[in-house]
Amino acid sequence: MAGIGFALRNLSRQETLSSVLAAGGHAAVIAAGPWLFTIASLAALSFSVERQVGLETLAAFRAVIIYAFATSLVVTAPVTIVATRLVADALWARKPEAVRPLLFAAFAVSALAVGVAVAGLSLYFHLSASLALSFASCSLTVAMIWVALGFCGAVRDYGAVTAAFLIGLGCSVAAAGTAAFLALGAAGMVFGFSAGLMVTFLGLSLRILATFPQPLLDPASGMTALLHGFHAYRTLAIGAAAGAAAAWIDKWVFWFSPAGERLPCGLVHAPLYDSAMFIASLVIIPSLAAFVAKLETEFFDRYQRYYGSIKQHGTIGQIEGARVRLSAYTLDTLVLITIAQVGMCAVLIMTAPMLVSALNLQFRQIAILRFGALAAVFHFIFIASTSFLLFFDRRWLYLTLQCLFVTLNLTLTIATVALGQDFYGVGYFGACFISSLIAYIAAALTFKNLNFLTFLGNNPSIVPSTSGYKRPLWDLR
Repeated sequence: MAGIGFALRNLSRQETLSSVLAAGGHAAVIAAGPWLFTIASLAALSFSVERQVGLETLAAFRAVIIYAFATSLVVTAPVTIVATRLVADALWARKPEAVRPLLFAAFAVSALAVGVAVAGLSLYFHLSASLALSFASCSLTVAMIWVALGFCGAVRDYGAVTAAFLIGLGCSVAAAGTAAFLALGAAGMVFGFSAGLMVTFLGLSLRILATFPQPLLDPASGMTALLHGFHAYRTLAIGAAAGAAAAWIDKWVFWFSPAGERLPCGLVHAPLYDSAMFIASLVIIPSLAAFVAKLETEFFDRYQRYYGSIKQHGTIGQIEGARVRLSAYTLDTLVLITIAQVGMCAVLIMTAPMLVSALNLQFRQIAILRFGALAAVFHFIFIASTSFLLFFDRRWLYLTLQCLFVTLNLTLTIATVALGQDFYGVGYFGACFISSLIAYIAAALTFKNLNFLTFLGNNPSIVPSTSGYKRPLWDLR
């Protein structure tokens, strides 16, 4: 679904500085809206209400928000990717009336799954009733935003998506700040923060419904289609869950390691590791924005031309020429974006001591910050490379790479925690480096062998004749 992508392409082609910057800003919101929302809100609230509420209340508030985003992302990732694929299938089949039922079904399944997860975590950490309720409200709202953002790929109105996040951001800061000054505690601040999130969710949902105004005649059809989708696209669902878990599993290891600390509210965190890694992760956002603004627009054009040449019965020379142009543009653009990110990473590494001092962090976090910045470069390569595999329906390879990443991040982080503070962050960096290298090779080989994959290796129309052959998971062809 490239609706927003095409709209951003038209904006960026106006060839003015303001339009290019606007396209980049909108792309950043689309690529990492909830991420930017959280960082900006927490930063604003930390600076404005710390003296009013105290460090203990503010730490509990931050922890609940972080847990809500982590829980909702991991739990809803399988639902979002399957629903998105089903919407893409429906639009390809010219059945826009199927979008609304899928949207509401995805909301319902996500809410149920997140509700169960939040209840389990609240019991495990012995959260108070008020904090558990605020945790649930925030987690459920964020989960709905993840789902809605997936559906927004089919919406051409990037302005409405950005406005929903900006208005919600303002409401979150205002409501949570008001709760802080009224001395409503961490739970009250979380409820206020969730109110702003709800504004964003409503804005996104209303825009999706306006894009697909077809009446909802059979509400159960969406749930039936989604359940069938989980069976047909189970590799996508498992891969998405593994990929989401991989982004958080190093933090989880630190939370429950000797480096972790338990807050008075019951939640655990690792402030020495968490704060440095969250700052370092900001380096990836410009690259993700460029990925959306460039690759998911120009790449999709070349993608359509390649398959259009096949559909129009082009010669082998024409098909091969389209493949070469698609491959060259995609890999060259990926390299250029990565080079730009390396530059930003170098700046962060050189200025790390000044940054740590300005943010009142500890100087022993400098090494963690640097390893995190380096890891972000390779994490971006991994995200981009595995995304390309989905365009060509290489679901098993996508699943294998995501499982490799989560396994490496888990094992290497456990090993580096045992080695001591000097090695904090090395595990995440090593996992990103190894996984991105393999993922890039897999993407490059996919482009190289695209003709074979299209006509034989990955062609669903000949599956019955090749059902006896089971390709090994490590086969990157």
